Amino acid sequence: MGFRQRSLHPWTRRVRDGLAGRFSARPPRSQRVYRVDVDGLPLKRVIFPDAHQAAQVAARLRAFGTTGLYPTLLLEREREVWVEYIEGDPLRLDDDTVDALARWLARLNKRSPRRVALADTAWLHALDVDLGFLGDVGVLSSSHVSQLRQWAHAAAPDHVWLGHDCSDFILKNFVRTPEGRVRAVDVESLGADQLLGSGAAKAALRWLGDSRERFLGELRSEAVPDYLRDFRFIELAFVAFWTKSSYLEGKRRFVDARHFERFLAES
Repeated sequence: MGFRQRSLHPWTRRVRDGLAGRFSARPPRSQRVYRVDVDGLPLKRVIFPDAHQAAQVAARLRAFGTTGLYPTLLLEREREVWVEYIEGDPLRLDDDTVDALARWLARLNKRSPRRVALADTAWLHALDVDLGFLGDVGVLSSSHVSQLRQWAHAAAPDHVWLGHDCSDFILKNFVRTPEGRVRAVDVESLGADQLLGSGAAKAALRWLGDSRERFLGELRSEAVPDYLRDFRFIELAFVAFWTKSSYLEGKRRFVDARHFERFLAES
């Protein structure tokens, strides 16, 4: 049987991760992703830190297997997940891409959402914790932490929607296939029991730019659960979480207090 394997991580990242593991206190990357050609058939092999994470990802992929939104699961074994390798072109930021990704996200969000009381979740407490951390490490001033907490509690909805969302909703995690379909290639980004709107919030922060309103309008036209009426609260929750995570993971280029200015202006 012909079996060829190559890493899908750029060599620069592999070198950087190796150096970080030896000389840095930054948390190491323990996940590995490979393209494997088996008798000419391209597959993707993902090795996770532990079997539990692999089982979670595999279960979510099975649930969406018929939709084509994510790669088809072929095998789950111990720490590994094997899926189809999706051939396609990188996405360019244009109106067609914005509309296609909004429709893609809507299909994900509309799979078995549930509306729950915010007080029965940990999301508001988590936001308080994240803002407090950013104040403790000096990303935000204590007065800004206080302002943002007050704004968040005033803007917090009584109920939120939980369900399936994309935890890493950025352009590089999608391709357009030769048939013209937009598909996700990052299998671990398929999240369950997420605060709906988090994927859209990451898109708004990272790449939508002036296309933000077009994207949100397309989501509304797709009749997603009505989380968009509380989108500002969801955005702040995401921005605080993402900034905290970036700080702890040593991704300082993403740590920017200016992301909070628009919320402070409203407080």
